Amino acid sequence: MTRTGSPSELMYGPLQLNLLFIYLGSYHFMTTEAAVLIAAVGLGDSVLAPWIGTKFGRHVYRMPFGRSKTLEGSVCGVFLGTVIGCYLNLWFLGLPLLPLRILLANAAIAAVTEGTAPRNMDNLTVPFVLHLSMERVIQWLPA
Repeated sequence: MTRTGSPSELMYGPLQLNLLFIYLGSYHFMTTEAAVLIAAVGLGDSVLAPWIGTKFGRHVYRMPFGRSKTLEGSVCGVFLGTVIGCYLNLWFLGLPLLPLRILLANAAIAAVTEGTAPRNMDNLTVPFVLHLSMERVIQWLPA
């Protein structure tokens, strides 16, 4: 369940994701916000970003207090994962679809947050920043 086999790594990825999903299921069940956060963290940050980064990543960068990441994984993986995951989650849940410009803005925020997150804290920083910015994005980009 870990990349390195280290037991301490279980505290970072799977435990943080489980706590996030418990919080979303308890306080934001069947909401648009939960669908966006799950798409950004579940598909974008945890699935597509590492896959695209290892398969196609050529431009490696490292932020202070962060681990090495690829630009391709951060931008393409998180951005595309958030957009695709949002539409799939909203469609599966039967919730109204958000306008594309709002999803693109949220995906850009998720990609920048994931790319600049401290080491092993991206599973918490991405949903926290998206949670704080979602209402602002909707106000700034009216329908």
